[in-house]
Amino acid sequence: MSAQQAGHGLICQDLLSMPHLAGSKVLAGRLGLHTAVIRVNVMEVPDVIDWVMPGEFLISTGYPFRDDPSAFAELIPQLVEKGVAALGIKTKRFLDVIPPHVLEVAERYQFPIIELPPGTVFSEVVREVMERVLVHEAAQLALLQRRFQRFSELLLEGKGLEDLLGHVEEELANPILLLSSVGKLHVSRSTAGLTQEMGLNKRLTLEQLQQSSKQGMSSLKIGEREVKITVTKIKEQLGAESFLLLLEWNQKLSPIDTLTLERVGVLIHLEMMNIYARREVEAKYIDQFLQDWLVGRIGTRRDLDLRAEACGCPIDHHGNFHVVLVRWLSAAPNALQLKRIVQQLRQQESLRSRDLLYSIIDDRLVVLLNSEISLQEKELKQRLRAALQEVHSTHSPFAFSFCLGKMVTSAEEVNESYLQASNVYTISHICGMAQEWISYDDLGIYKILYLLPQGRELTKFREEWIAPLETYDWKHQSSLIHTLLTYFEQHENVRKTAQKLYTHHNTVIYRLERVKELLGVDLQDADDRLQLQIALKLYAMDNDIMLSDREGFSIQKV
Repeated sequence: MSAQQAGHGLICQDLLSMPHLAGSKVLAGRLGLHTAVIRVNVMEVPDVIDWVMPGEFLISTGYPFRDDPSAFAELIPQLVEKGVAALGIKTKRFLDVIPPHVLEVAERYQFPIIELPPGTVFSEVVREVMERVLVHEAAQLALLQRRFQRFSELLLEGKGLEDLLGHVEEELANPILLLSSVGKLHVSRSTAGLTQEMGLNKRLTLEQLQQSSKQGMSSLKIGEREVKITVTKIKEQLGAESFLLLLEWNQKLSPIDTLTLERVGVLIHLEMMNIYARREVEAKYIDQFLQDWLVGRIGTRRDLDLRAEACGCPIDHHGNFHVVLVRWLSAAPNALQLKRIVQQLRQQESLRSRDLLYSIIDDRLVVLLNSEISLQEKELKQRLRAALQEVHSTHSPFAFSFCLGKMVTSAEEVNESYLQASNVYTISHICGMAQEWISYDDLGIYKILYLLPQGRELTKFREEWIAPLETYDWKHQSSLIHTLLTYFEQHENVRKTAQKLYTHHNTVIYRLERVKELLGVDLQDADDRLQLQIALKLYAMDNDIMLSDREGFSIQKV
């Protein structure tokens, strides 16, 4: 099989068999005769190096060097650097012979120098070579079109990515792998065993491929063998990337194979868009189901099971259930980022057992666990951090707490766990709690205060203790409430309170004296202190003030 038949096109060796080049001799650089030829150029000016292009077969009478034949030696390294395929010289007109040291340089660079017969007609050579090149390119385009059509028909027939990869492998005679944006490796059935044998499932990571894709080519050390890989990036939705890899396991990649990979990348992108669209529809059904389940809008177990099965989320009624709300401690993801986080979490979950379900309710990330929380705590943190990493592609700035509802043993009671998790979310936010896991029992007195009915007596109690301070702060642009909150937080230590407020301790003492005068209380009296602290906590809860983060706290008169 000739190189041209093998898909490598016209090479220098093929030039010697052309009718209009009959009788040509290779004077140097035989090792370079496998170089591809894609065009012809005629060199009859000294500055030809500024006009040559890669893959050219350069032909000349030697006229530019008739007075100094040795100047050829200086030109050869420049031609090699430019990617010129070979040089054909028609001797006997301006040059009788090519100097030996010129041939030595060509041999050293494995650059073919071909002596053309005196009767060679350059126009005929150009026509014949370009005809062969164009015929080959037409054949390659036809092959590319046939491949693309075949691959397109596979997807139209409903075949999946694994089937598509298998047919691409048949055409290119090398293993093909697809690593998705969530780290899932897609391979054909014939390559699945090979990837396990080579350990690629564990060795390929998105970070490595993102770095490799910048260089276009990379390699893998597999056993004692260095295998070249071609990495093609495929864009997904919301800026995510997948990677298509070809391993040169059986043979080298040809130019037409490279083009085929690019076209396959387009098809895979379209298929992933299709998959994404289906997932969007599925996600809407899942979200609606989870929201109805969590807020208690599904009446019977039978209805619950029917909707769960329809959404692909079968319920294990033998396990326990917990609802967890994710509370962001500082910066929070925007709506688009939160949606991407849920997508990433769901895609990760699809690679495992479906024991964690994710949704968004009232702009809050909700997780439903169908197992013991102690068994899922570490795993849940890892999955959320991995999803945040994918959204940001750098270390995530989002710190978070998990607000845990009570464990229930029945799917019909999940609403109770959700309501308690919501209460934990609200109260822990108001109280500025920053533990990784916060349960109802961790709320202390706040869970009691939160449950107090909002009546006239409660309002009267709160205003009796807070209104005088609030009015004073508003009128004098003072910070009595802020000082009190910090004072109790610092266990009634004046020195530490002053340090926390960046003020003098005498200023703190003065403010405390003003509080005593305005309220008529004794801060040394335990009952007075308790009532004042309760009033402050109620005030903070009403005004959504985080008690452990009051830098820049101020009172606004309503």
